[in-house]
Amino acid sequence: MKKSPSPTPPPEAALIKAALKRKRIRVEDAARQAGIGKSRWSQITAGYQSVGGQRIEVRAPDETLARMCLAVGVTSTELAETGRAEAAGILAELETTESPAPAATGHASDARINAIAALLEDLPPDAYEEVLRRVSRTGPSRAPQDPDVQRRHAS
Repeated sequence: MKKSPSPTPPPEAALIKAALKRKRIRVEDAARQAGIGKSRWSQITAGYQSVGGQRIEVRAPDETLARMCLAVGVTSTELAETGRAEAAGILAELETTESPAPAATGHASDARINAIAALLEDLPPDAYEEVLRRVSRTGPSRAPQDPDVQRRHAS
């Protein structure tokens, strides 16, 4: 079966790709911050998704597009210039209400954390929330303690 030609990515996709590159943000990190999976991010920025060998055009919902732009630093003015006025309006609201992303911790290069993050980004939102609920319930109590502290607790 011959693949259908790829639809041309929409202007907002090119804007997001350029911002991602300019800011040197990993797709995984930007997608997580926007609240979507890496594969969905890629579909939106490519302008299509593959279904049964056919390439189907993808247009991001306004809310999703606004969150993607916020994640990579695209402004509402820049987004409006692509013709996505409704999404630009949502982004303008987000720009005034959302706090900046937290700075990366020293654990950003830990392979175990990256593996867990990769697993989490493909979960459906309800499963993702359940994982966060369980993790927050257990807290950081599993962190290794200083040997002196352990000895004091043992005596």
